[in-house]
Amino acid sequence: MSIIIILSILGLAGAGMFFVGVRGLVARRAYVYSGKWLFAIIALCFLPQFMNGFKLLGAYPAAALINILLYPFVLLVFWLVTKGYICFGVSEETVNEALKSAFEKLGVKQEQSLGSVKLEDGSVFQISIQDWIGTMQIKAKNSQAAARLPALVAALSGHFAASGGKVRSLPYWIYAVCGGMLLATLLVLLGIAAGHR
Repeated sequence: MSIIIILSILGLAGAGMFFVGVRGLVARRAYVYSGKWLFAIIALCFLPQFMNGFKLLGAYPAAALINILLYPFVLLVFWLVTKGYICFGVSEETVNEALKSAFEKLGVKQEQSLGSVKLEDGSVFQISIQDWIGTMQIKAKNSQAAARLPALVAALSGHFAASGGKVRSLPYWIYAVCGGMLLATLLVLLGIAAGHR
């Protein structure tokens, strides 16, 4: 049963990462994704270790408890880290341009400061740009921003779909290669399992 779970995790995580990478490389444009899917992949990847903890309870109770208690802690940390939305294939220049375009489309005035954007209605968004790798994360810092976030993400997605600006392909290569390696591992394991029948 555990081997089926491991194979399923490899397949789901690999397919998800490979899709993100190949989609960006083929379309050659920036995309916005919810941080929830990344959190789901992380939760899946740590699931076998969590389940293994219950198997070790009888023989190695201390190690088993560490495995069991570590899982919710890891999930909490990554839930906080992956909140909001993540843009791939962007630079600091393209993010600033996209944010300006999105806020103009929404008809709101904004005030930008280091790492955040404040709107006239009190909405505050945390903006984190990793220019060297080509990613940006946007989170709502208060309830007003949380209410506006879906419309902002839709406006950003529309801007990236319409613009033909320069795209940083590094994050897409990373996801395509990592996803491809996971899928290759899955195929190797399936081949070994088929050979033992």
